[in-house]
Amino acid sequence: MSRTPAGAAVKDFLAPLGRLRPWPVVAAVAAAGAAWVVALMAGVDVAVWQLVLLALAAVLAYSVVAGMRADTEAAPELVVHTVNEPSWRPFTDVNRWEDRLIFAEAKPGRFATTNARQQLAELAAERLRLRRGLSLTGQPEECRAVLGEATYLFLTGHVPDCPSPRQLGEHLHAIEEIS
Repeated sequence: MSRTPAGAAVKDFLAPLGRLRPWPVVAAVAAAGAAWVVALMAGVDVAVWQLVLLALAAVLAYSVVAGMRADTEAAPELVVHTVNEPSWRPFTDVNRWEDRLIFAEAKPGRFATTNARQQLAELAAERLRLRRGLSLTGQPEECRAVLGEATYLFLTGHVPDCPSPRQLGEHLHAIEEIS
């Protein structure tokens, strides 16, 4: 038997109340009737509709509280991925460089001020310092001889646009070859 759209709408409307079964409602109305009879026998004049309304309010409150109880079966384990988590992006450092270069390529005329160029220059300066004992700013002629003219100008001169992938590969190869 399929559920009608109106029945589904009523079910969605009553969803915050939890599972409201008819037997507790019938029992609450019967208890309200019994309380009314007891009140009449005791000489207290109480309107039956007030007792029924009070009983239904109690059933409704119970249903809402029961709907807020914790589930009995455990929820599945929550899996969260962040950008820096190695399982999601296994080559995080490579991806960061790629992101920086994509950003630099997207901003024509502003490559000289991007983070990618500054970090390439810092990387080359550190390799020169560690492998050769040279300073990129203090010993420019020696660094030019080690890196080559094109790579030295790329790292120290004004380079307005991001180099092509081939040119960038040549510069990276020159930096890697520092020994």
